[in-house]
Amino acid sequence: MPDPITVLDFRTELRAPIERVFAAVTEGPHLAHWLCDEARSDPQPGGRLTLIWTRPGSTPQPFEARWVVFEPTSSAAFDGGHSGYPDGYAGRVGFELASRGEGTVLVTRHRLPARPDYEPISATYRAAWPRALERLVAYLDGETPAASS
Repeated sequence: MPDPITVLDFRTELRAPIERVFAAVTEGPHLAHWLCDEARSDPQPGGRLTLIWTRPGSTPQPFEARWVVFEPTSSAAFDGGHSGYPDGYAGRVGFELASRGEGTVLVTRHRLPARPDYEPISATYRAAWPRALERLVAYLDGETPAASS
């Protein structure tokens, strides 16, 4: 029987076409505008993803991941973490996209182990993802997103 997981689900409606949203959630230069401070991505199945936060109070370790699902314009997911997480694992983050009119519906799903040592991490992500997705909306609308948090 697999270990229990905590699933954090977020649904976002975007006024951008699906191709643009997919690029924004998978390509390094776009990710650095809304998710983190620096990002490097090899957007393909098995490709590497590195996310870096440089603001005060952030962890100095880069978040290292691999794209474990990569189906252009419909879904992508990465597994990863760094030594600051229990077992070095921060879970799996998945993005599912669907066209809706001239825009896109994005479902962001973060799966983490459901263990006591992950409860503070789950709480942090539960609060952080809505802020990040607000920055994604602003970025795709052509606004300057507020600083990462």
